[in-house]
Amino acid sequence: MDTNIKPSQNVKALAKVVGEDFYIVGGFLRNALLGRKNEDEDLCSNLTLEELEKKLNGSEFSLKSKNKNFGTCKIVSNNKTYDYACFRTETYKKGHCPESVTFVKTINEDVKRRDFTINSIYYNLKNQQIIDPLNGIADLKKKKIKATSPEILKNDGLRILRMIRLVCEYGFKIEKQTYIIAKNNTTLIKDLSKSKIVEEIKKLFNNTTARQTIKALKLYNKLGIWINTDLNTHKIKYKMVTKCEDKVLGLIIDIIDTLKPASVSYFLSKLLEDAGFTKKRLSQVINILSGYYDALNHLQNKAFFFKYFENFPEIHKILQKKSKFLAQKYNFFYKYILSHKLVIRISDLKVNKRDLKKSFPSMPEKMYEKVLLDALSEVFEGKCPNTQEEILKYIGRKNYHIFREKFD
Repeated sequence: MDTNIKPSQNVKALAKVVGEDFYIVGGFLRNALLGRKNEDEDLCSNLTLEELEKKLNGSEFSLKSKNKNFGTCKIVSNNKTYDYACFRTETYKKGHCPESVTFVKTINEDVKRRDFTINSIYYNLKNQQIIDPLNGIADLKKKKIKATSPEILKNDGLRILRMIRLVCEYGFKIEKQTYIIAKNNTTLIKDLSKSKIVEEIKKLFNNTTARQTIKALKLYNKLGIWINTDLNTHKIKYKMVTKCEDKVLGLIIDIIDTLKPASVSYFLSKLLEDAGFTKKRLSQVINILSGYYDALNHLQNKAFFFKYFENFPEIHKILQKKSKFLAQKYNFFYKYILSHKLVIRISDLKVNKRDLKKSFPSMPEKMYEKVLLDALSEVFEGKCPNTQEEILKYIGRKNYHIFREKFD
């Protein structure tokens, strides 16, 4: 195991400015000792934020995003950002964040708040020495994930998810007592926000191979993770998660296939609510996956592309993994639409909602989309030219008795 730690030049310069014992801790050390690359150098010392800021005054380094209660901040220089935390102990009542922290002066006190022994190795930048109070290097050599104490997994469910990710990312095994404690405390997952869970799953997907991903998700089943989320199931059958280019979409499909909800779109709107997706991406994901299932249910071509034309390339990627025949069938029609420049979207019509409001003031706004879809169908089938005059005439004739509008 390589013990020749090589901090970045920027961090070396920072340590010189500080001039006191200043440490790298956690993932950077773990990866360096394993011969893996890691650019995230998390920093710590016994200096409070006020003391650290005085040390850096007049230098190229500055503090941002300061949290004086937790003793954390970002140290910024030359477009580089480093996480810093003052030595501290933590107390928890409920939830992912500590209820209170107490600033301390020594590594032996600070190390008690850290999750696993392999993440509890410190490197003193001042004298270039490794400090390993919990024998994390020995556990690295044994390829073992071990909690720093029996209590550490009893207050934060995110640590359990992180444990699973590390086990599979590095090919390690969970120490027996650590596994038992984790399994007995998976109810802590309920205290995590949905966005935190999704964020951790994305990290898992980004850092693991297909085989490692399946191993991790099987641990989710075995430890009882899913039943402590919004999903009413102990186990999920994993078939699409590693087949899809976007593993997140693949996992959602596996969840749907396991739970078999009556309405896919409604289920997705509830499942993905507050899960960290932007409003635009949420709408897109619901459309993509609804289109995938409508394709599996052999939705008629015209109705399918009226709803899913915009996102069909993404739907096609997923559909290919499930049914090459259906993927080819819908792709043929998609290419036909493109090559013949067919009007397939409401936005392609020469009439919009403003035109409806002006021409048919008695028409309720809630009917606009239905009326435009009806007009789109006529234009698509060649029964009505795509011009503002002809479309408004068609709408006027069709709805004259409803809206009582005289239309020549």
